[in-house]
Amino acid sequence: MTSLVIGALIGAALVAVYLLLRAGFRVDNGSVGVLTIFGRFVRGADGKVRTFGPGLHWKAPWASPVVVSLAERSLALDEKSKSIEALAADGTRIRVNVRLRYRVTEPGVARFIADAKDAVEHLTGLFQVTVREQVARFAQNPDELSAYTSLRLRMHELQQRIHDAMRQAALDEYGIAVVSVDLLQIDPPEELVDALNAVITAESEARALVSRTELQAQQRVLGAEQAVAIANAHALAQEAEIQTVGIELATLADRGVLRDYVQRRQIEVLGESNRVYMNHTTTPSVRS
Repeated sequence: MTSLVIGALIGAALVAVYLLLRAGFRVDNGSVGVLTIFGRFVRGADGKVRTFGPGLHWKAPWASPVVVSLAERSLALDEKSKSIEALAADGTRIRVNVRLRYRVTEPGVARFIADAKDAVEHLTGLFQVTVREQVARFAQNPDELSAYTSLRLRMHELQQRIHDAMRQAALDEYGIAVVSVDLLQIDPPEELVDALNAVITAESEARALVSRTELQAQQRVLGAEQAVAIANAHALAQEAEIQTVGIELATLADRGVLRDYVQRRQIEVLGESNRVYMNHTTTPSVRS
């Protein structure tokens, strides 16, 4: 009998500990919690779903807490390729890379949890449909060359249109507040990419040719300037030499010995020559 009582007490104690552990739950900062009992939300006296802010809360042991973060999140059109293909107003196929920044609102927590098994997956589908729809409806101005050009020139306008279309739909369907839409990139169609690459290649080659031509021209100009500088230096040297010789000759003339100097220099020059041709009225003679 005593053993039976002790076993019952131990069992009751274990059940009490289990129920005590099940009777509390914690909500972290930046999150909100709700309670469900057998799949139904616990509601307050006003009929609205009860929400629990950050902190430690008590509940019935059979109630299940669901905690949802209210922090801002980011969503891509496609988690693998980061972009999707869309059809522009003129039928051009383009690729669009857009990111959605959003957060779950506290009043919309029940819709976020209950209205869809995976609200984020449904939100991604809504986001893709909205982007494709807004791209297709984006009208081209008369002065713009193509729908792609129009989208590129007015990316901010397209971004705002996507934001406006997503804002109310996401809030009504999933209790989600759209913070912003970031239009990151609009890629041209493949046929236009080839043409743009050809243009870029041609421009690069043209710039390289211009650079090489300018370098060659600069080298030639520099060489010409150096040649002119060398010629000027030679001319100045010759001028200085002529002036020096002129001064010396003038000095010799003043001393009356210029004729003797000329004759002596003539003899020196003739002495260094291999052949000398003399002009006479008679037969010329040659001295070797």
